[in-house]
Amino acid sequence: MIDISQQINKARKEWLTNRSKLEAIRFNKLSERSKKTGRITLLDHLAPYLTLSLKMAGVYRWGHDNALSIVLKEHELFFEQLPKAFDGYRILHLTDLHIDCLPGLENVICDIVEDLRYDICVMTGDYRLGAYGEYTENVTEPLRKITSIIQAPDGIFATLGNHDTQSVVKILESMGVQMLTNETVPVFRGLDKILFTGTDDPYIYFSNQITESLKTPHHEFKIALVHTPELYKEAAANGYHLYLSGHTHAGQICLPNGIPIISHLNKGKHLVAGLWKEGNMTGYTSAGCGTSGLPVRFNCKGEVTLFTLRRG
Repeated sequence: MIDISQQINKARKEWLTNRSKLEAIRFNKLSERSKKTGRITLLDHLAPYLTLSLKMAGVYRWGHDNALSIVLKEHELFFEQLPKAFDGYRILHLTDLHIDCLPGLENVICDIVEDLRYDICVMTGDYRLGAYGEYTENVTEPLRKITSIIQAPDGIFATLGNHDTQSVVKILESMGVQMLTNETVPVFRGLDKILFTGTDDPYIYFSNQITESLKTPHHEFKIALVHTPELYKEAAANGYHLYLSGHTHAGQICLPNGIPIISHLNKGKHLVAGLWKEGNMTGYTSAGCGTSGLPVRFNCKGEVTLFTLRRG
């Protein structure tokens, strides 16, 4: 009989082989200019000009200050299938830190998290601004500060985003984070348990291994941790009860009333922010903590999210 640690080790080896190939393909497709400048997307190339335009319009400081004014959002979620021992279970959700895009953000996050009480912390990817290359101290040190202040009895579970390469796995694991790369792990309360499944990023690094990892026992209470909400149909079809994601930044730069201009989603564009339902599954798309491209937010706040699970 194969125990869960052997299953995880096998899944990790398969994931690492596949992820390394996908990262190499992506890197080789970049132009030499992109490799030298680190600018990959159209937004990366336009960022200096957009920054200048915002400064000339006199709104850059407003947007920057708004980006640092992240908020705590709390949600109480009810599930008939939740095991009794997990009634009141609290999940702290952090995502899209992009911690080197907005210096000082780690201090704001720590100030919010420091006095909170929760059972587990989950992080769903995009820990830096760049999409390839080494993880420098302006990324690792703020991450170390955040992970050191998190006091979760059941630990920290984390997945990767489209800005993350496989090399960050060892970095985060050295900080006491349990990485889930197309893996499922149980959390127990006596004889009761819930399952957490963490997948690789489906936005850039989609593979069949991702969808296979969601094929877990239907009779269990299951939570999916995915960088984007784009696997909502697959997770719901496989009997997941809760789906936590980010990636969209809730638009980051929005029209009045928080209407996103861009969703950054290949599918499920109606799931750009907040709570949603797919069949019997509850989902949440966080606005994330940080910013990408430009260190500004307009008509949209970054967030730290705290969920309380209730039976009923």
